[in-house]
This record gives sequence, structure tokens and C-alpha cells, in this order.
Amino acid sequence: WLRFPGLAMALARCAQPRAAFSSATIQKRARVSSPARRTTVAMAAGSSPENTAPRLDPARATLFVCDVQEKFAPVIHGFDNCVYVASAMLRASELLEFQALVTEQVPDKLGKTVDALQPLLAERKDVLVVGKTKFSMCTEGAAAFLYTREKAAFLESRETPAPPQALLVGLEAHVCVAQTAFDLLDRGWEVFVLVDGVSSIRVGDRAAALRRMEQSGCALTTSEAALFEMIGDATHLKFRDVSKLVREPRPETPLPSV
Repeated sequence: WLRFPGLAMALARCAQPRAAFSSATIQKRARVSSPARRTTVAMAAGSSPENTAPRLDPARATLFVCDVQEKFAPVIHGFDNCVYVASAMLRASELLEFQALVTEQVPDKLGKTVDALQPLLAERKDVLVVGKTKFSMCTEGAAAFLYTREKAAFLESRETPAPPQALLVGLEAHVCVAQTAFDLLDRGWEVFVLVDGVSSIRVGDRAAALRRMEQSGCALTTSEAALFEMIGDATHLKFRDVSKLVREPRPETPLPSV
């Protein structure tokens, strides 16, 4: 134990009874980066940190749909792909019962979320739609929502730290999406970027953003991979629904591969 004081402290915390966390406590715990947390858990289990990877858990997942708005439609490369993935994931969030945050960048000037997604937002109590001027989705208007999701994830597990997880889709990749990812990582979230639903005006900006997000600790994945990872087994009650969802026709021109 003297050789691993951080591990001893982590295990001591795990042994404490479950209790409600204050905002300050959650912020303090969130400062530990996801890679550092995974390293501690792997060491406790006697395995190598390199063999660990964050696995999606719908109980801890939150969908982040970033600024998929009407004014961006003519200029974003592969915009239809962003709409398709956002639509599929919003429907999946209802199937698998995880919440969603949808933001709109300066909506009085750039318009609301695209019409194709509006029916999926209406009357959904588990979806929060927030207007913003800040590039990151971690805005003041979303603060209470983020705190609630963080508290729920940390309380989900008593045995090991259980950070909240973000499924990130939208635009632009190198501005609002990237800054959201970095803010969430700083708060202790595990961030999964759905590359088939994230884009920018210029392909080069998208490519650079995806590389930087991955190097910063985000997991790059696709909407289909994420959904099957969350259900995990062909015997899952929602397997047929998810399979039907991912088989829907996609836009003719896909976004460039990573």
C-alpha cells in the first residue's frame, strides 16, 4: 500500500457507504481524468491499464446533439449524415432509456434544430433543448442537467468509480463539438465521439478535430457500434428494435473515414 497511496485512497473511498454528493464533491472527483481513473481501476484488478477501455453503459450514457440547425445545412460537409445519426440516436435514447442534451447556437440568428429532428424532441421530458452563445455545450443553461447526470452516474456503482458517459454528435467538429469534448473530459466524463455524425464546413478541420479529440482521451466510434455495444447481446429485449434502426437507409454519400 505504501507503494500505491493513490490506490489505497481509491479503495478506501469505494468502501464508504453510498451517500448523496454535493456539487463541490462531484466537481472534485471529476477532476481526475478518465485515463487516470481507468489506470487505478486496472491496477486494483491486477491487470494492465493498456488492456482497459471504456465500455458504453446506457445507465450512465447521455446523448449530446450539438447545434444541428437549419442555417448550417447548405455549408456543412455531409450535413445529412449528422441529421441521420442525430435522429437515430435520439430514437435509440428512447428505446434504451438514456437522456439527451440538444443545443442550438445563437438560435435567433442561426435558426432552431432542423425540422427533421423536431418530432423527436417534442414532449420528451428526458431531452433538454438549450440555446447558447458559448461554443461548448457545457453552458450555464445546461449546468443543472450536467450535475444531475454526473450525480446519477457516480451513485450507480459502489465498487468502482463510475464516470458519466457522453455520446457526442453534431457540428462543427473543430469548434463546438471539440470544445464540448474537452470540457466534458475536464469534468471527468468518458466521451465517445460518433464520427459518422460529426462534421465541419471543411473536411480538413474535421479530420484535425477528430485526431485531437482522440489524442485528448475521447473514444472514436460510430452510431451503430455504440448501439450494439450498449445492448451487448442478441437476447437483449431491444435487439430487434436496434437492428431495425441501424438498417435504415443512410445518406448516399458518407462522411470521410477517420
